[in-house]
Amino acid sequence: MTNLGNIIIAIDGPAASGKGTIAKKLSEYFGLPYLDSGLLYRIVASEVIKHNIDPTKKRLVIDHVKKINFDRIDNGSLRNDNVSHVASIIAQYKEVRDVLLRYQRSFALNGVVMDGRDIGTVIFPNADYKFYITATLEERTNRRFMELLEQNSELNRNIVKNDINNRDQRDIMRKIAPLAKADDAIEVDTTFMKIDDVIDFIVKYIHKDKKS
Repeated sequence: MTNLGNIIIAIDGPAASGKGTIAKKLSEYFGLPYLDSGLLYRIVASEVIKHNIDPTKKRLVIDHVKKINFDRIDNGSLRNDNVSHVASIIAQYKEVRDVLLRYQRSFALNGVVMDGRDIGTVIFPNADYKFYITATLEERTNRRFMELLEQNSELNRNIVKNDINNRDQRDIMRKIAPLAKADDAIEVDTTFMKIDDVIDFIVKYIHKDKKS
């Protein structure tokens, strides 16, 4: 573990690009807290479902999100289609994003490695380091397909590809905080890279920058 102080490392990128795995490993290496920003939206979605709130009823969702203690939520059952669907709805509400933005910034008071889709552009525009992790659609499809295949042996690869492509389009075209590479972010194409190689590149980049 290498401690460089309370730095903020922003990791952005599309679905299945590897940003989550990379962010976790970086947090371990630098001894920094880690936060998956997408998980916050899943927590809200899960709470909305749990309390039988119609996710299209914007005011009800906004009122409820203000009551959620994100530090006391069980994250065990947040990755399913229903939660994902509701999360995509509530993520369009500016008021919900504002509540989560405040939480994300308070979480980072002692430094952080945070991954998402608007970390370097909206949440931490002045982050110490910004990386945009990407890969081709085909490679990202392969990764997600192999991951999901363990849960469903009859899974169709084309369905996975369409889901990822549709998610990309929704994220890019979203009016509020769309997926975008920050102007000062370092882009890392992981299509032909192993995770350890990506970590090695980012770690060396940060250490070199610290010495300069």
